[in-house]
Amino acid sequence: MQNTVPATFKNSGAPVTPPAAEPQLPTCVDCGSSTGTLKPNGDRYPSGAQKFVCAVGCTSTPDELYTLWQGMTIGETAATPLPKLLALLGVTVEEVEPEELPIGIHATFHGQIGDAEIKLSRSLPQVEREPIVREFLNTITPDVAHRRKGPNQYRVTKQITGTVQCYDWCSEPHHEHTGNIEDIVHQSARITLELPTENGPMAVLYAQIAVDQFSTSEVQRKPHIVIDDDQSLYFLPLMQSVEFSDEMFEFATALREMTSKAAGK
Repeated sequence: MQNTVPATFKNSGAPVTPPAAEPQLPTCVDCGSSTGTLKPNGDRYPSGAQKFVCAVGCTSTPDELYTLWQGMTIGETAATPLPKLLALLGVTVEEVEPEELPIGIHATFHGQIGDAEIKLSRSLPQVEREPIVREFLNTITPDVAHRRKGPNQYRVTKQITGTVQCYDWCSEPHHEHTGNIEDIVHQSARITLELPTENGPMAVLYAQIAVDQFSTSEVQRKPHIVIDDDQSLYFLPLMQSVEFSDEMFEFATALREMTSKAAGK
């Protein structure tokens, strides 16, 4: 039987290098996202660490978002899907009825980087919506701004001074108006229906006369009554307003009768 001699190994003396640890990607302390950039240390981060500016903006100030936005190249911006850009810049987009926007305007922007809203007309073709949104985003800053987008073709105009004939009941200071004539809406003073409560009167309904001569609605281009319940606006032609008045009178009469019955009279 052959003896087995244990194998021996000679130490070469070279230092043993442990395997390198995998690099740890910085992450957002709030949402855990690893998409973003490292910035100098801030007050909310441990001393000596770098602050991670999350690409979705949950830990970024408007100025930090603007710096991140400004650092993106044109190619990066163009290649970034629109939903991701909107999330990065804190912008929401809402589709509204054309009547909710000023005449001749099909898109509006309000706000600043980190908190802004874009409204698009539902009548705007789908192919035109994204270019308009991106155009608004290209001009976004940390300062609050208001912007509008009108037709692609503009007429050459010049400012003129003119006289606008007002209705006797109109209470708007149109003699001070300096904007577009299309923005002039004739309105009377409002009347208010109040509900007496233990905390004082509470307005439940408003009414006023109005005329919007440049409205797309035939009803609103003529004298009509606007009913406002703080939730919706109702534009009533004069005959419907008379019917509504009669119904309110009948309601008031019935309410008085109920009150008398409750009082035992």
